[in-house]
Formats: sequence, C-alpha cells, structure tokens
Amino acid sequence: MGKLITSPRRVDAAIAYLGTGGANLLRLRKDDRLITDMSMATVRSGGTNPFEVEKFIRRGVRVFSRRSLHAKVIISGNSVISGSANISHHSKDVLDEAAIWTNDPAVLRRAAMFIERLCTEPVRLEYLEQCKISYRPPRLSGNQRITGEGQHRVKPTKLWIVNLVLGSGIPECEIDRYEEGMDKAKKLIESMPKSKAIDFTWSRKPRMANELERGDWVIQVVKQEDGRILVFPPACFLLADHYIRDKSSGKERWIFHLAAPVRQQAMPWTTFRARLRLILRQPNLGRPRTMPIRSEQSADRLMKLWTAGGRVSHNRRAA
Repeated sequence: MGKLITSPRRVDAAIAYLGTGGANLLRLRKDDRLITDMSMATVRSGGTNPFEVEKFIRRGVRVFSRRSLHAKVIISGNSVISGSANISHHSKDVLDEAAIWTNDPAVLRRAAMFIERLCTEPVRLEYLEQCKISYRPPRLSGNQRITGEGQHRVKPTKLWIVNLVLGSGIPECEIDRYEEGMDKAKKLIESMPKSKAIDFTWSRKPRMANELERGDWVIQVVKQEDGRILVFPPACFLLADHYIRDKSSGKERWIFHLAAPVRQQAMPWTTFRARLRLILRQPNLGRPRTMPIRSEQSADRLMKLWTAGGRVSHNRRAA
C-alpha cells in the first residue's frame, strides 16, 4: 500500500479515525484529499488526533470532516484500496486488519462518487484550534485502547434550515452585552480570511440550541423588508450566546454567531424551495420553517447548491 500512496498521483482517502502518528503512516501531499471523523465528540474521546490533522493541512492536504464516517477507502490514480484499518499505530501493530486492492473501473467510479459526496465540510483553522484544546488521548485498558470508536452515539444533525425575518437590530441598551459575544466570534474567525462573522437572534431558547455544535451548518431563510424571501448559503456555527434582556420579566435573548463566506450569494426562496422539495421528497412543502436536516445525504445535496465560496452553484446535478 505504501508504494500506491507514494506514487506520483493524487490520492483521495476516507479514513474514519486518525490516531497519533497517522500523518507519518499516510503520506499524503499537497492537493490530496482526506476525509476523517473530526467531530468534537470523536476528538474528545481520542478517536481522531487533531494535531495529526494539522500536519496534513500544513502539507497542503485538503481535509474534510464527516462525523458519521466509518469507511476506510483510498483512491490513487486508477486503483482503490478498501479495508478495515484506521490510520493509527494500533491498527498497524496490534489489530488484525484486512484490505482489498482493485483497479476495476466500475469500483473506481463508485469509490470516486463516494469520496466526492463526503467532501462538504472542510476543516477550518478556527475549528482545528478548538479541537486541539478539546482533544484527549485515548485511554488504555490492559491491551485495549478505549476511544470513541465503536461506541453507540445518537446521530446528531449537521445542518439546520432556519426561518428568519429581517429585524431592526439590537436595541441600544443591549449593545455592550451583544458585542461581548460578537468579539468572541470575531476571534474565532481571525484565521479565516474568506469568512465574516454574522449572527441571528431568538427571543427564547430554541430547540436547536441543545443540538448545535461548533462546526455545524446553518442555511438562513430571511424575509426582507420588501417582502422578498432570500436563502443564504450554509454558514458555519461558531457559538451561541444568551443573556437576560429584561430582568423584571426574565425575557432572554439568544444570539447565534456564524462564520459566513465574505462573498455569499443568496437565492430566491422559490428556487430553493423547488430544490428542497426534490431533495426531501416533500412535494407539498410550503412556507419556510425552521427544521433540522437529519439525512446526511440530503444535507450534502443542499449544501452543494452553493460553492465553497458561497456562490450559487450552476451544477444542476447538485439537486
């Protein structure tokens, strides 16, 4: 396998978990692609080491995260390897692993389609820094490593569609408190030159406040002052802030801070709704509403309605 990976061809690798030393075991280079499970839960349990991911990014490897990933597939040129091993010394030196190599054109096409479908959540530098802070090495128990791998987890939602109305902004009396949260958000995107900090507010705690994790995505559907409804490209969730805005009544204000593309391009609600109906197979979908997209495949297709830079995609196959 080593000769296959080090050949002068671009490599695409989807490997669920990446352990310590993984950057040396998998010799990816500039413009290669790596998809791994870099969800915060997996990082905290030691399943994926963000310091190894950082080494890949420094090499120029394009790294993507996929929290539901369990596959181990590598494509190099016209060859495919698929097996059981993660990229770790534990898989290399301890476990009995197996893999199959093939250059069958049909398998190669299916593998390429599979890889392409997974490349929707790039690992940004601000998220990488948070993962490095949260990372805990896997614990050892006798001869076994205890990590997040194989544990039962409730499947979270990585994409929300949020229905909003363009408002008048934050009242003057709340500006100081509001800017505290905005300052935190701006610090998180200092390493993201093509992103800007945006936010939306809620008058009470919404259900999504309990589910959103940093690195999740939000598509905002916003009714404008002139009555038009515009849909904005996926923005990356940074943090949720809340405070009491009226002590006598106990009323709260929830503010959700996001990192959005600097040159984001909105599409009309009617256009988005037509594609949403097709993707979700809900022909009777009417007015905008806030909802989670539970299906990974549906979320991927919705996110690909825009390019990575936030422009409306002209690839009709996205829907």
